[in-house]
Amino acid sequence: MSLAALALLGCVSGVVFDDANANGRRDGSEHALAKVVVSDGSAVVVTDAEGRYRIADATGGLVFVVLPGDRRPVGGWYAPRRDLVDFALAPSPVGERWSFAHLSDTHVQPENVERTRRALALAKSRNVDLALVSGDLVKDSLRVGEARARSLFTLYSAEMANTPFPVHSVMGNHDVFGIERDKSEVAQTNPSYGKALFEEFLGPRFSAFNRGRLHFIVLDTIGVADTRYYGFLDPAQLDWIAREIALLPVDTPIVTIGHIPLRNGGVSILGEFAGERFNVAGMDGFRHVVRNAPALERILAGRPWTLALQGHFHAAERLSNWDQGAARYHTAPAVDHPAPTEPRSGLFVYSVHGAEIDDGELLWLDDEAVH
Repeated sequence: MSLAALALLGCVSGVVFDDANANGRRDGSEHALAKVVVSDGSAVVVTDAEGRYRIADATGGLVFVVLPGDRRPVGGWYAPRRDLVDFALAPSPVGERWSFAHLSDTHVQPENVERTRRALALAKSRNVDLALVSGDLVKDSLRVGEARARSLFTLYSAEMANTPFPVHSVMGNHDVFGIERDKSEVAQTNPSYGKALFEEFLGPRFSAFNRGRLHFIVLDTIGVADTRYYGFLDPAQLDWIAREIALLPVDTPIVTIGHIPLRNGGVSILGEFAGERFNVAGMDGFRHVVRNAPALERILAGRPWTLALQGHFHAAERLSNWDQGAARYHTAPAVDHPAPTEPRSGLFVYSVHGAEIDDGELLWLDDEAVH
């Protein structure tokens, strides 16, 4: 069947290959990569011995690769859905000991972008291998017009492109475009409305990747009920996670990262905000925690889910679990709070040794010298 005919059927195919010289092209000596996961956010497939994959009935707008633990993308890890999408992955080995940073609530805008630059410089000074930013990347896409929202995502993307390490960005409530329509004056028919603008700039709203021996699952914890957001994991995402982790060895350590917390103890810190309730389709729950977090817990039951990283509450918090779910729930403080603003601004740096992750070092942004 021709590629044109496959495209009419919604078929996406391609090759994942070892881009040994990182030039973005498959040269004659570069071999295919087998057993690499590729997805459109619905179907989950694995490359064959010749590095080929095929999604017979692709429905998502983006196609992406789940990076192996010793690889980095050349030319991107996701692409708009089309009939032929290849992925070039260069070698990127990591030792038994390495580290990563967890930042949150950067709220990037021209007035405060120096805070994010300082946080990334601090992460660089600790020689991190990668950084995770758990949402509220910009301030604000929620209640502004398209020109302003695009300018903020452009600024954020440019800052992340300047880092010497990969940055994986998570959707936060402030990153959902235009849904507070009384303020944004954005029509629901706008092609970038809601979560589409985030995906245009930063890729799939949920995904996964490996680094070393760890498996990271990037969550979209933002539910939308007309003009309001709340903590929620949608069914399509949960179904995808179940299919994706089914391909993992059962002893693979898992780290999740999302914006609105799966669990927190923040009621005592932030009072009425943490305790706000919100009824959606007859289901009452706290607005600022993920109300259906137990659904994710059931999917990951029996797996070594060692750490759940989260943001949203602006205050640092480490919780150890006492029943089921992740072993630990850690909330990073906001980056954009200048001293002496409370809660204080900072980030976590975690050290990894093989399959073990420590409890993280909390670095206060205005206390640390950055070189």
